[in-house]
Amino acid sequence: MKETKEIILKTAYSMFLNNNYEAVKINSIIKAAGITKGGIYHYYSSKEELFKEVINKFLLDVKVSSPVEHPSLTEMIEYTISKSEDQIHKKAKNNELNQNGPAQHISLFMAAFRYYPGFTEIGNRFYNNELNRWKTTIELAKKNGEIRNNVDAKIMAMNFMVIGTNIVTNTLLGGSAEYAIEMYGKQLRELYKSIKV
Repeated sequence: MKETKEIILKTAYSMFLNNNYEAVKINSIIKAAGITKGGIYHYYSSKEELFKEVINKFLLDVKVSSPVEHPSLTEMIEYTISKSEDQIHKKAKNNELNQNGPAQHISLFMAAFRYYPGFTEIGNRFYNNELNRWKTTIELAKKNGEIRNNVDAKIMAMNFMVIGTNIVTNTLLGGSAEYAIEMYGKQLRELYKSIKV
């Protein structure tokens, strides 16, 4: 039974990722997953419920992991790069990568704001948690003399975070997720060099 649920979720994830929400029909998911109508309705009462579960499993599980505290900004940067590389390798292993992958994930993320009740609050909470995590580490780096003391921690935290959005652009320009992650690492390290003591 657990296998059937996983098949449904993976099929629905692929369909929501590659099509807009309105275009995905329950009957299409049933056909693509090779299950019966009863099989899907055993787990999900509606497309909306299935969509919510897809977002929870494939977007939020990745993003809402427990925060890791870092003793230095350089360690946080290297950890962030390593975590991104791990996610890319995991997606490559599961054949989830293609040239448009990051753009498709952004599109799916945006659909969640429209079709997942309460997702705006989840998104705001995630953003503020990430901002505070970067800000706290930057403040610690200032205190420890790792970076210049005149750096505005909140603005710099936002700068580090916005580099992550460049993954989509770098993938589209470079044609591969590996290139995008390589550029992500270079951009984070270059920004760090500009504020390092």
